[in-house]
Amino acid sequence: MKRWLSKTVARLVRRPHLKPEQLLFMQPGRILVVRQQNQMGDMVCATPVFRALRETFPDARIALVTSPVNMAVVRHNPHLDQVFTFDQKMWRNPFRLLPFLMELRSYRADVAFVLSSVSFSVTSAALALISGSPYVVGADSRPFGLDVSHHAFSLEMPSVPEQDRHTVLHNLAPLQAIGITTNDFSTVVVPSAGEQEAARRILDDLGFSPGFWALHPGAGKMQNVWPAADFAQVAQRGAAMGYQILILHGPADAGPLAELESNLEDLPDDSQKDHIKVAPPCSIGVGAALLQQADRFLCNDTGVMHMAGALPIATLALFGPTNPEFWKPSAPEVVALCSPRQSADDRGEEFGWMQNITPTEVWNAWQNLPGR
Repeated sequence: MKRWLSKTVARLVRRPHLKPEQLLFMQPGRILVVRQQNQMGDMVCATPVFRALRETFPDARIALVTSPVNMAVVRHNPHLDQVFTFDQKMWRNPFRLLPFLMELRSYRADVAFVLSSVSFSVTSAALALISGSPYVVGADSRPFGLDVSHHAFSLEMPSVPEQDRHTVLHNLAPLQAIGITTNDFSTVVVPSAGEQEAARRILDDLGFSPGFWALHPGAGKMQNVWPAADFAQVAQRGAAMGYQILILHGPADAGPLAELESNLEDLPDDSQKDHIKVAPPCSIGVGAALLQQADRFLCNDTGVMHMAGALPIATLALFGPTNPEFWKPSAPEVVALCSPRQSADDRGEEFGWMQNITPTEVWNAWQNLPGR
């Protein structure tokens, strides 16, 4: 039903065709970028796209439509002039949806870009078309099994649903194919002055000084989570050597965090307890500001890893079922430690990797990072 409906509607909102050379020649004054998927790491990896648009159209005003969870990631991006937040729940609430659509249309974009990576978002396409932009440029939807772009878009960009290169390059490839590119592939996350001040207050309350060591025990995908008991062992070794260890966490990390705290309850002496503290719940921006004050970071393959790579901070990232050639941040400060093998695991085919990374391996690699 979704495929049939999207195809039918696409034919009704067809935009005039546009060639790549025409797009580059027109130098639009207002550009709307729609990427409302809600994976934080993927959004960080998409930030070089904003740089490419800025370098190609230096005089344009560029606005982004994104999901609420990614607002903090892009709010202070130097290549964006404005950010709209769209929540999928708005579709069921006309009192929120209509004001948002009116605001989006009042932006009066000259051209809208629909960004895709390993999936095609019908919602993103719909928002670009509803924005009223006379031209809509987006990835070819047919490789994703949807016949939307062929009927509705002014210009289709090549799309490859399968991950065949680093995710930053995968995000950029469709735009590069039509002449929009950059030579700087570094990612960008910028905490605000207010977020930096909030981070300083947290450190003061905890009795921590800049130069502490930070770790994050969770991940968006459970198959990427290194055992919390092993995180606890590494934290204890750091505390025993006198390092201050700060544990960061997010709303999805309740399980790993609780298990980690349970493993830290019986520390051998009070001095170690004073050296290991759990950060209070905080926003993504404040978390980034905390990382800016850290000497080094330890985490799983998850969104906060990409944030650390964008800052950048010396980071040891633990990899299991995913390929670091595609997903490790390209910043040289980030080092990947990969599981050597997979064990049988009843939870699914992607599980059974992380438990084969030993605490000793992690401690040695983390300790040998150059730090700041």
